[in-house]
Amino acid sequence: GYEAGEYNFDASTVAVPYDGYIYQYATGGDGAGYYSVYSGESWSDWSSWESQPAEYWYEPTAVTYRDANYVYYAGKDGSLYQNSYDGAAWAGWNDLAGEYKLKCAPYVNVDGDYQYLYATTEDGGVYTKSYDGTAWTDWYKVSGDIGSDYEPYAVSWGDHEQVFWHGTDGSVYWARYDGSTWSEAKALPGDYQLEYTPYATGYDDNLYAYSVDTEGKAIYNVFDGEGWSGWEPIAGDYTFTAQPSAYVYDDAVQLVYSGTDGHAYYIEYGAEGWSDWADLGDNYAYDPYQYTWDDTLHLTYTGGNGEIYYKVYAGG
Repeated sequence: GYEAGEYNFDASTVAVPYDGYIYQYATGGDGAGYYSVYSGESWSDWSSWESQPAEYWYEPTAVTYRDANYVYYAGKDGSLYQNSYDGAAWAGWNDLAGEYKLKCAPYVNVDGDYQYLYATTEDGGVYTKSYDGTAWTDWYKVSGDIGSDYEPYAVSWGDHEQVFWHGTDGSVYWARYDGSTWSEAKALPGDYQLEYTPYATGYDDNLYAYSVDTEGKAIYNVFDGEGWSGWEPIAGDYTFTAQPSAYVYDDAVQLVYSGTDGHAYYIEYGAEGWSDWADLGDNYAYDPYQYTWDDTLHLTYTGGNGEIYYKVYAGG
């Protein structure tokens, strides 16, 4: 792994492969946004943007879209700031919040020819807007009557854009977009009260959502294209905090949770069912994040000491 040196980071981190490099984004305790670039041999020093328009907080979100790398931050002023890099220069910061003020971090997802951007506003509403490479649409409210206090999460699966959020009533809500219309928001079934927005991924023709209940236990829910199975626990004695990370690699779901003891724990779900839990060590804080680069699976995270690390999946 690598460390952040004299910098102190106080939120989750994300990384995005772009043009043969890895771009890692983080939020500093000083309210600045930072990035570091991996060439395949070494990481660059952390850089910030002199043109940053406000102090940032919470974790960034980033994607590679068409021929550029896009990053988004929530400003402490309630704005939603976006910048992009085309391989030669940064475009400059834009505020996409419009008439709204953000309550927490935004989330972005690419589905086909569009970016879909999501935000939870001060009134608890979950909103989305999309970008076709030329212009952004207006904000559209997807959340219905039950709002949220947390960042939403979205994934593309089954010819639909799927968005999830943690409701103020302790349930998880979900809506999906078929390219023309958003469905009505629905609560995922099950007898559990949840603590965080789930992380979801497609596997074996199903959509799997993973989260943590109010007792800190890992739980999951499965959508087969027609309906959800209901929340079920993942066996084990560990307790967890924050949103997990799920990624399909080596024909299995690789699932990582941050534990209440400061350790991270990993479990795999594949053709033979669930593996045993494995301890990935200590010094984990916030949400872990997985991604692939150069055909290998990477895990990155912010440590409890305010530094940023990564690990490479060794298999098994």
